[in-house]
Amino acid sequence: MLKIASVATAGLLALLATSCSSSDSEQPSAPSGPAKVAPPAVQQAGTLKVCAANDGSPPSVYFDAEGELIGSEVDLAKGIAAQLGLKAQFVPTGFATLIPTLQAKQCDVIMAALYIKPEREAIVDFVPYLYSGTGIAVSKEHPAAITGMDDSLCGKKVMVAVATTAESLSQEQSDKCVAAGKPPVDINRNNKPDVSIQQVQNGQMDAYLDAAETLGYYETKTGAQIQMAGKPFGTIKIGAATLKGNTALHDAIGTALSALEADGTYTKIVEQWGQGELSILK
Repeated sequence: MLKIASVATAGLLALLATSCSSSDSEQPSAPSGPAKVAPPAVQQAGTLKVCAANDGSPPSVYFDAEGELIGSEVDLAKGIAAQLGLKAQFVPTGFATLIPTLQAKQCDVIMAALYIKPEREAIVDFVPYLYSGTGIAVSKEHPAAITGMDDSLCGKKVMVAVATTAESLSQEQSDKCVAAGKPPVDINRNNKPDVSIQQVQNGQMDAYLDAAETLGYYETKTGAQIQMAGKPFGTIKIGAATLKGNTALHDAIGTALSALEADGTYTKIVEQWGQGELSILK
């Protein structure tokens, strides 16, 4: 657990630990009918084995205080499995070994915030289901007239994590501010999201830049008094990865996802996890 900077931060951390349990993120997980795919498209009849990152983070895939795997991708995987007439079984593994685990046929599909990149598309097939991107969080009480990654950041105090996309983009914007004869962005660095958000809430910082999904999680699940300034930017698709050539499962997952989108289940899941702005339907 991170060191607590103040009593208010302690409250935020307490909310983080308790506000999100399996009881408030239940989604359809029982098979909705006969199995639509069977071996060899899946490893085990009646089951969709899902590789999930055991080193993931909210809101995508992570362990709650009771050690249960939860998150938006967990809920989506359960929903897809139900549409396929299967029961989801999660296979936790390190992020770096997700694709090797799939290739070793220890799971049927990866759902673990896996970015769709050309080098990965060469070895697995993807069904896109979300975007990932960078966002700007400002205080709900005093948003500091920040409208997004633009000149509204000139002269503002912002917090970023070290060696992140947010840090590099903030520096690029700062250089643009200077080139336009405006004050640079006052860039500060801290790798503790809870502390950074607390500093935005109490006015020490004007904004905090991080993954848009992380900011949405804090806003919707922890009670943090923040809001997004503008739209997420620098977005990239993430998707469900299946073995190259497993057309039957790839196509079935695509059909199942379309069904979840059509009946509103998909939107309900992403919005309750603070990822509405990152919906593949946007």
